[in-house]
Amino acid sequence: MADTAQIPNELVWTRFALGAIFFINGSAVATWASRIPALQEKLSLQTGQLGIALLSMAVGASIAMSVAGAMSARHGSRPVIVWTTAFSCLSLIFPAFCPNLLTLSLSVGVLGLFLGSMDVAMNAQAIAVERAYGKPIMSSFHALFSVGGVCGAGIGTFMAHSSISPNIHFCTAAIILFLLGITAKQWLLPASADASDSKVNASVHLETLQCLFSSRFILLTSIMMFACFLVEGAMGDWSAVFLRQVLKTDEGFAVLGYACFSVTMCIGRITGDMIIQRFGALSVITIGSLLALAGLLAIVFPDNPTAALIGFACIGLGVSNTVPIAFSRAGKAPDIAPGKAIATVSLVGYLGLLIGPPLIGFTAELITLRYALALLGVLLLVIIYAAQSHEKTA
Repeated sequence: MADTAQIPNELVWTRFALGAIFFINGSAVATWASRIPALQEKLSLQTGQLGIALLSMAVGASIAMSVAGAMSARHGSRPVIVWTTAFSCLSLIFPAFCPNLLTLSLSVGVLGLFLGSMDVAMNAQAIAVERAYGKPIMSSFHALFSVGGVCGAGIGTFMAHSSISPNIHFCTAAIILFLLGITAKQWLLPASADASDSKVNASVHLETLQCLFSSRFILLTSIMMFACFLVEGAMGDWSAVFLRQVLKTDEGFAVLGYACFSVTMCIGRITGDMIIQRFGALSVITIGSLLALAGLLAIVFPDNPTAALIGFACIGLGVSNTVPIAFSRAGKAPDIAPGKAIATVSLVGYLGLLIGPPLIGFTAELITLRYALALLGVLLLVIIYAAQSHEKTA
C-alpha cells in the first residue's frame, strides 16, 4: 500500500479529473433517462416501440465497447476518453429533436455508441490510476458515476416540474458537461501510461469466452454482474415510465423514481468499503439483494406512488455494492490474470446493462410493464444464489 502523503500532486489531480469524467458519464445517462417519458409522450410510442429505441442504444454501445477497448489498449485510454466525452455530449442533444421512432432510434444508437466507448476508456484509465496509487480506489470512481446520476436525475426532475422541454434541457446539459470535460482532460494520464504495442484481434475475444467457461469462479462472478447490471439498466430506463404510465403520476413526480434509486446507490457506494469490511462481502450482497427484492415488491404491487419511490430507493441501496464486490473478486480469481478476469466479467456485466431495458420493453408488451418489472425479482434471487455458490468456490 502506498502512503497517501507520498502520492505526487499530479496523480491526485489525475484522480480528480478522471472522477469528473465518471461524473459526466453518469450525468449524461441520467439526463437521457430522466426525460424518456416526455419523449415517449411526444412521439406517442407504445412500450414495445420504446423498447426498439432502447435496443438501438444497446446495439450502439455493444458495437462500440469492443472497438473502444481495442483502441484504448493500442493507443492509450486518454485520446479515447477525450474524443468520446466530446461526442457523447454532442450526441446527447439529438434525441430531443427527433420527430419519429426511426430518428429517435438512430440518435439514441449514436448516443449509446459514444457513451459505451467512453465507459470502457474511463474504466481502463481508472485501472491505471489505481495501479499508480498502489491501493484500491476504484469504488470512488464508480461513486462519482452515481453522483453524476443523482445530479442528472435531480436536474431532470426540476426541468420536468418546471415544464421545460427536453430540447432546452438536453442542450443545456450537453454544454455544461462538455465544458467540464474540456477542463478535466488536461490532467488525465498521458496515452503512454496504458498504451500497448500489441494488436487486439479476434483471438482476444476468444480468450475471454474461454476464461468465462473454463472457470466456475469467473462464471459465477459474471452471473452476479450480469444480473445486477440488468436490474440497474431496467431501473434507469423504466422507473420514470412506470410511474408515469402505470401509476399515472405527472412527469415531475415520475422522474423522482430514478432520482431515489440514484441517491441511495450513491450512498451505498460511498459507504461500501466500510460496510463490506465490517460485515463481509457475502452478507452485504445477500442482505442487499433481499432489501432490493422487498423494494421491488413495494414498486409493482401496492399501486402507490409513494411506496414505489421507497421501493426504488431500496433497490438502489440494495444493489449498490454488488458490482464493486464482483470487480474486486474478479481481480483475485485463482490461476487467471487479473486483467483477463476483469475483462471477462465486465463484458458479461455490461451485456446485462445493455439488453435489460429493451428486454423489459418487449416483455411489457406481452404481460404489462408491472409484471415485466416484477420478473426482476428472479434476477435478485440469482444474485444471492451466485454469491452463496461463489463463496464455496472461493
